[in-house]
Amino acid sequence: MAHSEHNRPKSGGMILIAIGILIFVFAPNYFKTDATAGLAVILFGFVIGGLGFYISFFRKKKA
Repeated sequence: MAHSEHNRPKSGGMILIAIGILIFVFAPNYFKTDATAGLAVILFGFVIGGLGFYISFFRKKKA
């Protein structure tokens, strides 16, 4: 089929990037008193965003 690429479901990479950005931006406001918890949440945002970036841009396409 000529347009089978358009019929495939898209991966959730961009959604994970957006969630990672939101976690990274808004998490420090909630953890102003506890630095360890704030750092853990910021790192979690980086991991989620990095995973989404990997899925969107670096994962090799299957033949």
